[in-house]
Amino acid sequence: MQEGYWVTRTYRAGSVGEKIKYFVPGTRPTGKLRRKDRDAVRKQEQNAYNAQKTLARLLNANFPGEGLLMGLDYNEDGMKRILAWGRKHGLAVDSENEQERLDAVWEAASHELDIALRRVKRRLEKQGLDLKAAYITSDMGGTTGEIVRVHHHLVVNAGTESAFLEAWEKYGLGGVSWTPLDKQQKDRTPIAEYFIRQVRRIPDAKKYRSTRNLERPQPKDRIALSDARLREPKGTKLVYAQEFIPNRPQYIRYTFPTPLSDPDPADDSMPA
Repeated sequence: MQEGYWVTRTYRAGSVGEKIKYFVPGTRPTGKLRRKDRDAVRKQEQNAYNAQKTLARLLNANFPGEGLLMGLDYNEDGMKRILAWGRKHGLAVDSENEQERLDAVWEAASHELDIALRRVKRRLEKQGLDLKAAYITSDMGGTTGEIVRVHHHLVVNAGTESAFLEAWEKYGLGGVSWTPLDKQQKDRTPIAEYFIRQVRRIPDAKKYRSTRNLERPQPKDRIALSDARLREPKGTKLVYAQEFIPNRPQYIRYTFPTPLSDPDPADDSMPA
């Protein structure tokens, strides 16, 4: 049997908690996890969990209450603008190869979004406000998965609507739409799933991006005594549990009754 040990990694993002249990090859530490041990756990997480969960944590930590789900679309003039920029910078926006063309248009649109976000930030700074945002560039339909005109989806802080209108519609790029985030929805994972579902795999491109001022939840690791089934902490509500298979990684997600409550972990772990 391979030598190793189990580690339970816990995240807290707003009202949402997560526990992940991994088997880590190697000699079990006798005290706290050293740097190389933490790196081994991080590698297991990278192998088992993707951008969707990381994005969900960002949304849960930074948009637990008020916020906006926003869409930015391109009209004909907006498309001409990004295509012209792409041609000027040597991108294959006119390629007969569909994959090359789509990737090039995606890159040009991502650049245009960067410019628009800078405009938004400047407008908000004059009002003494900051922009908090997590966003994607997509050319896929949210329900069909078919290729559509490139567009952007964002989650942003409330009160930024007029700044986006001035930075997008007034420049003739296209339309701006938004809906308030559901204040009763404690877990923003469905939004993260919706975003990532619309992102094609593009070489060297991030699936999502965000402003630097977002809180980024950090994990707490504890050495587990066994691979026993993970349990949600007392006082929390389980919202998702991966099917339990002995000797395989585990994952559960749960919500706290209030953002400030912090019950003790209910698992078989010991401090690492």
